[in-house]
Amino acid sequence: MGKYSGVIKHSGSMPTKHYDHNCGGKLYVDAERFLEPEDVLFAGSFFGRVTMPPGSSIGYHEQNCTPAGDFEIYYIISGKYLATFNGKEEELGPGDVMVCMNGDWNGMENIGEEEGVCLAMILTGKKGEE
Repeated sequence: MGKYSGVIKHSGSMPTKHYDHNCGGKLYVDAERFLEPEDVLFAGSFFGRVTMPPGSSIGYHEQNCTPAGDFEIYYIISGKYLATFNGKEEELGPGDVMVCMNGDWNGMENIGEEEGVCLAMILTGKKGEE
């Protein structure tokens, strides 16, 4: 076994942080952190589940993960969202993905009648040769 080893974490053992009016949004979001950066060799700074009650939102903002990462990914597990991405609105639902690079403008609101759940990751990337 090398210097680093994998990790197993059990449900209920991972911290959840409550954010009121996230990025100027409505109500609140809860973010459960599955992994710490050192668990994944610092490939990113957030790996977890974001839960949003009906009517809540992450306010429209310019993505800036630096120095924690280069981009953020949302994978929708449940709920119905209205995403605003670089000025354009689009509905998102289960199985949809939104990738926000540093400098992109984005936000999303749970427009459904049920709690919405997303997997979220803030990752660092390596640019390929152009």
